[in-house]
Amino acid sequence: MKLCCSTAPSTMAEAFAKIKLAKNKADVIELRVDGISDLDLALLLKPPRPPCIITHRLESEGGKFKDGMKEHLQILLSAMRLGAEYVDVELRCGINAIETLLQHATKTKIIVSSHNFQKMPADLLTLYHRMESTGAHILKIAVMAKDITDNQHLFALLNLAHSRKRKLIALCMGERGEISRILQGKYHGYLTYAPLDDSEATAPGQRSLQDLIKIFRVPILTTRTKVFGLIGNPVSHSKGIYFHNKIFKQKKLSAVYVNFLVDNLPQFINTYRNFAQGFSVTMPYKQEILPLLDTVEPEISVLKAVNTVINRTNNLHGMNLDFAAIVACLKKRLSMKGKRVTILGTGGTARTMAIAALSLGAKPAIVGRNKMKAMGLALEFGCTWLSQDALNEIHTDVVVNATSVGMNSTKDIPFNVHRILRSTMTVFDAVYTPPVTPLLQKAEQAGCKIISGEELFRTQARLQSKVFCQAI
Repeated sequence: MKLCCSTAPSTMAEAFAKIKLAKNKADVIELRVDGISDLDLALLLKPPRPPCIITHRLESEGGKFKDGMKEHLQILLSAMRLGAEYVDVELRCGINAIETLLQHATKTKIIVSSHNFQKMPADLLTLYHRMESTGAHILKIAVMAKDITDNQHLFALLNLAHSRKRKLIALCMGERGEISRILQGKYHGYLTYAPLDDSEATAPGQRSLQDLIKIFRVPILTTRTKVFGLIGNPVSHSKGIYFHNKIFKQKKLSAVYVNFLVDNLPQFINTYRNFAQGFSVTMPYKQEILPLLDTVEPEISVLKAVNTVINRTNNLHGMNLDFAAIVACLKKRLSMKGKRVTILGTGGTARTMAIAALSLGAKPAIVGRNKMKAMGLALEFGCTWLSQDALNEIHTDVVVNATSVGMNSTKDIPFNVHRILRSTMTVFDAVYTPPVTPLLQKAEQAGCKIISGEELFRTQARLQSKVFCQAI
């Protein structure tokens, strides 16, 4: 599979600058020339230069060219005459326009493309056959992913094209389509697009050229590459892609770790259960995933939450590595025996925190916005519960934030720190983005010991990495 650096310069000077930056990083450079105010194709395509795709979009197709079809075709024909390796023409330009380009194609490859910026078309297979019938050298289909499972339709289409010996680029746009850009080569895609920088994306959901090369190792992914990934919503904050892909690279394993932004968990598991070798599971699915698994570790009956799933010959096996990581983080900081621990939250993370505290001889108290959930969790473990209103009056040794409050924030704190924090306390925040949350900042200022979500993440990620590597 080829790696294409996609650019949309507004001037010739900018185009040359981008070509220089992308040179030796990508196999080919896409130049969106419809936005170049002082366009000079002869100068732009003058050797020496890297292989280029000349893309020229009409305003009606989301581009910047306002003149008509005749002028549009003349620009593409000029690019071919001047030696462009590829030109991209929209299917909507019509069969006559495509045939004209094909008749003049000697060394230039014609890419016929179709974009749907709203959704996945219901007649995807019909669209593919229509594009195939044009006789174009390369076909490109890009659609907007409304659900993570939309990617699977394009992966199946890529396999079909491969079986028919056709070159196809099939991409889902948007955050839910990110995996299609990363895994294009695994499913025989001809190339994938990436901007020089995230801020220069030419389509929604693109990752930067550096990310595709350095983090995901896209140029070396093959049909045999094992896929792992994070199930959650949101997932953009996750550091798993950096940690696990780094380990795979260090160990020279043919594996990649991606983000799965999941809206409908049962639908995702039904579609992807045999797609990946393993999953990390984060909020809000650590408990919801339980009935969708085939087997689980014995301790899950008490923890009732899963953060790691391994595919054992089409058997999805769940385990919880958060528990061991939480215990390790707490023991590293203090002796928990007899300590009063206040846990904020009633979800899977809060539950695991409570069990970890009990296992170390501490006395946990559950605080939740949902009174019934907090009472139920406390009753199950024989500990106390508090309403959020009573939180400001508590006296505790350890405070644990097991909610998402503070994630990607510079100010959100789950309680009135001035009335609670004392220098003798330990504050544990399970949120790891940002690495030092607003709560931890205030805790440090108050002289408290702190345990960050970053430390918890790294501790459990090391445990998880061992499981993933053993599964390859």
